[in-house]
Amino acid sequence: MEINLYIFKSKNLIENPILTDVIKSHTKNYSLELKRKISESNYHNALKVLEEYGGNIDSFRFINGKPIVNDFYMSFSTSNDFYGFTISKLDNGFDLEKIIDEKRKQRLANKILKDDLYNEYINLGNSSEYLTTKWSEFEAEAKMTGKGLDYKFIHKDIIYKSFRLDNTIFVVCANREFKLNVYLDYKRL
Repeated sequence: MEINLYIFKSKNLIENPILTDVIKSHTKNYSLELKRKISESNYHNALKVLEEYGGNIDSFRFINGKPIVNDFYMSFSTSNDFYGFTISKLDNGFDLEKIIDEKRKQRLANKILKDDLYNEYINLGNSSEYLTTKWSEFEAEAKMTGKGLDYKFIHKDIIYKSFRLDNTIFVVCANREFKLNVYLDYKRL
């Protein structure tokens, strides 16, 4: 199975994005205007891609906050530098995070890394990239399962694929092996 990941630079926001009423209703609840604009641009691009896949954009809906479109699974994530989404016939989760800064690093490590993961983090020299990747794995899994964040999850049944672009970590996960295709501004990487 394949999962396609589409990412875009946040500096390239879409003015007056074309959105369905369901998506407009979903994004109007964002309290920060920049987050709303980034999310609207993300959904606009997703609807454009969805049409190319033969998906019916009018069937786009949210169930417990998770986007559902026909038989396509989608997952969305945004930051100040990038935004993006996945689309696949395989259920998946996606998250992106800017590399965690030094001020937050130890507090976050103590909060989210348990036992073996914390030892691995220490053995890697308190790596900000490792910590950010783990944080993104938690987020991606929460999006896939719809169960919310669980800092005690075990990776055994989940496949994670991650990479770094600029100062940002991208993570996609699924319950079985998959091929990850990545597109930046619609161009395949």
